[in-house]
Amino acid sequence: MGLKEEVMEVLRAGDVTRIEHIAATDRRAMRHLLGRLWDQDGGVRRAASIGVGAAAEAHPDVGLDIVRRLMWALNDESGMNGVFGIAALGEIGARDSELIEPFVAPLASYSWDDGLRLEILKALVRIASTAPRIVAPHLALLEPHIEPGNHEEIELAAELRSLVKENHDQA
Repeated sequence: MGLKEEVMEVLRAGDVTRIEHIAATDRRAMRHLLGRLWDQDGGVRRAASIGVGAAAEAHPDVGLDIVRRLMWALNDESGMNGVFGIAALGEIGARDSELIEPFVAPLASYSWDDGLRLEILKALVRIASTAPRIVAPHLALLEPHIEPGNHEEIELAAELRSLVKENHDQA
């Protein structure tokens, strides 16, 4: 079985431990994982995001290129729907805060976009779960855009504030 087939099999099975291992040990897996970020199956997309995070952590040079590509996909000029790459940005940030830090403000700045905001909040919560200090300065970019009637956005924003506050209180 080739690498592409193996990656797909593991993604479909949802075997996160195995996909992390493959992604960390074989740089070529990143190409196959990236394509699956746009898969119709949400479970496959989620597992692919975790694999991209593991690959970026193991191979920071490739990780930086991937972060740049995923951020570009958020730009309307890219002609792509970058929403599905946001979870991967969250996974990368949770694993390597130094790699994602320069991109947190630009990511948060897209929160005005109704179609991206929920995924941005999820990614920032994921990043803040391991590196709240890099998210804290950007909360003000998010607050004006949280929809008052959207309970999921409200809950994620509250969780994000809590993670940041908890870190601040411990400092």
